[in-house]
Amino acid sequence: MSDGPVKSRFAGTDPRRTAIQLIIASVLVGAFLAFWGISPAEFWRGIFDFLRGILGWLGDSVGEILMNLLTYLLFGAAIVVPVWLISRALGGGSGRR
Repeated sequence: MSDGPVKSRFAGTDPRRTAIQLIIASVLVGAFLAFWGISPAEFWRGIFDFLRGILGWLGDSVGEILMNLLTYLLFGAAIVVPVWLISRALGGGSGRR
């Protein structure tokens, strides 16, 4: 029994349960970040800097290549993911699983 395409595209079998889980996880993570005085931008910058450090440790040429690939991935994802989400929300997906 299917309640619609949006349910299966975004929320799996029970969208209310998924929404509640996302809300609870968001509140917990937000409280943790606020407690430690970290903004989401600082969090992601820290992750990015951590990865840059690991790649630098691997060696300049390999690290530079991987860093460029990661940068291209993030730049592309900033466009591709929202467009994909909008197309899924508007019914552009195949709906087959």
